[in-house]
Amino acid sequence: MTTMVVVASKHGSTAEIGEHIASTLQNRGVSAHVKDVSEASAWLYETNNVVLGIPVYQQKLWGPGKLFLEANQTELSGKPLFLFAVGGGPSLAPELAEELRSHPHREVTYFRGAIDAEKLSFLEKLMLKVAKAPENADFRDWPGIEDWSQSLLAYGLS
Repeated sequence: MTTMVVVASKHGSTAEIGEHIASTLQNRGVSAHVKDVSEASAWLYETNNVVLGIPVYQQKLWGPGKLFLEANQTELSGKPLFLFAVGGGPSLAPELAEELRSHPHREVTYFRGAIDAEKLSFLEKLMLKVAKAPENADFRDWPGIEDWSQSLLAYGLS
């Protein structure tokens, strides 16, 4: 069995979380690999399980991740699907959680991400300034991410 960790990542935080999830699964004997959302569709037929990470920007699921989920609905409905969203806020907005839960899934979770000013556009920096949010911060809970990754083994990933 293989598990594909698909990540949509604008600035890299979601991708790093996806890499950590795949590494945790590999360390437990799961054949797991990471694919960017832009190339993952071509590999769906070769995988048994899909873990999909989508970042949240401006209180919306980021377009490429959302598009992957919608465009591959048929293929994904036949496989165990585990979803995680990544954002800057302390929790996932209920309407976004509901949007993710509207797709056939086994698990939906939320992790906080990281902000790196060097990777942000002028407009993104301006929005952070208006919101009085830090331009450089890492809110990722690596032990929590590892715990969630290991919990996926209860679903039979091997």
